Amino acid sequence: MNRLKEVFFIIFSLLILFPAEAQKQREQSPKAGEKLVLNFETRDAAGKSIITPTTLNPQQTAIIVIDMWNYHWCMTASERVSSMVPRMNAVIDVARKLGMQIIWNPSDVVTAYSGYPQYENALAVEQRKTPEIRGTLAKKFTARTGDCMCGPGFKCILNFGYDNMHPDLLIGDDDLIVSSTDAIYSLLSERGITNVIYMGVHTNMCVYGKPGAISFLWKAGLNCILARDLNDAFTRYEPSAGYTPDNGTTEIDENLQAVGLPSVNMGEAFQKTGWIAAPVDYVRFTPWGKSERPYQMEKPTVVTLTAPWLEDTEIRYTSDGSEPTLQSPLYTKSVKIAQTSTLRATAFRKNKAVSLPSSACYVMMSPAIPPQPDVYLEDLEYIPNPYTKFWDKALWYPVKGKSFEGKPLRVRGKTYSHGLGFRAPSSVEYAIKPEYKRFVALAGIDENVLEETRGRFLVIHCSIIFKLFIDGKPVAESPVMRISQEPWRFDVEIPAGSRRINVVCMDAGSRNILDYGNWLDAGFITR
Repeated sequence: MNRLKEVFFIIFSLLILFPAEAQKQREQSPKAGEKLVLNFETRDAAGKSIITPTTLNPQQTAIIVIDMWNYHWCMTASERVSSMVPRMNAVIDVARKLGMQIIWNPSDVVTAYSGYPQYENALAVEQRKTPEIRGTLAKKFTARTGDCMCGPGFKCILNFGYDNMHPDLLIGDDDLIVSSTDAIYSLLSERGITNVIYMGVHTNMCVYGKPGAISFLWKAGLNCILARDLNDAFTRYEPSAGYTPDNGTTEIDENLQAVGLPSVNMGEAFQKTGWIAAPVDYVRFTPWGKSERPYQMEKPTVVTLTAPWLEDTEIRYTSDGSEPTLQSPLYTKSVKIAQTSTLRATAFRKNKAVSLPSSACYVMMSPAIPPQPDVYLEDLEYIPNPYTKFWDKALWYPVKGKSFEGKPLRVRGKTYSHGLGFRAPSSVEYAIKPEYKRFVALAGIDENVLEETRGRFLVIHCSIIFKLFIDGKPVAESPVMRISQEPWRFDVEIPAGSRRINVVCMDAGSRNILDYGNWLDAGFITR
């Protein structure tokens, strides 16, 4: 009898409850052409916020997304781009259903989409010259800026590597991909679009000044709006002053509001209507490294957690890599990391997780740079590998005193006189003499690719893990290393009676032909 009741309940749920829930979801779905009321925010002369409810016709509105690239030389900047992707996907999905035109403007890498219908359809539009109806948007950006947003500690070195947009962005069949101002203006004119909502990075640079950006379409007389929850400025991190990249972005947004450019919180607007219900935000870390690109530190680092678009929440975090729960530490102030750690964080509201789970990876380096060896590896003969045929040696064996390409050994802007140049994956063994007491070395990815014209499209893919084995046992290894990072420091005691040491370059999963790794100033201490 109980089993019959269970079956009846299931059938009742399928016939009654599920259709009712589906009907509720249909009622909360946006409809094409539906009028949209958004709260535009500007600033008066005194800096006071002015909120103006404004009705937009979605069919006369476009969203332009600028430079959401798959890589940035600053790891914190790169992860902040990634953190916006789920919210951006959700907002743009609703916008499409309302009838808005989505235009992707990846500027420098737009030709990566050659052959895509979204790109080819945009190219086919008859070109019109962009007019200059209004004067220049009289902005004055006041935020603190720099070359890196990771703050004190190891600074990310300027290099290029983006070759596409972020892989998790969802591009629709009817979206368009284009980058020039005239091409974007022509597309908007052809479709009768007069309102443009801007998203992307970086607000004070690309979103404002790249071709097709706010400054140009503003001059053309279009109604330009900034999505303040889906843009990010390139500013800086000063933990001692409590200044984070979120503060910098807010400051830049307010600079634009003060000169008459309205901004709107798109996610909030769509959440209030019920069109976005699932969590779409991450807790953000500054600085922000990930396991595939960890943040290196040689002294304790101050990490700040923020959740700018999750109001009335509390952040819980862990530092051992476990998932946060309501019993995890409550974030109340910046966290000091003094050892290799994986931080995880979740935002809770009323005892319920309301954010996506987020994480950050930090690795502690040896604070001391190892001394120069008494015996350099390049002065020694390595043990031949019996499994490597003589014609394979040029492919797998290292080059002495040069990079694998026969160029100077270069890592993080410095040239080294001693070392071995590898191409991962490969390794080489040496016999250990009784007088060898320690093995010392630096290890990093060769930077000669940065000098190549096409190098900027390649450096994103270079990743290597450096390892040491003594008599088959692992004794030391680096984290995943990326180009322009501080070389990893090795200083390993050699156990008495050891026979062989294997110096290894492993690819970190990319299997890139340019995974050139350098063991620098590598060799043995005898005293």
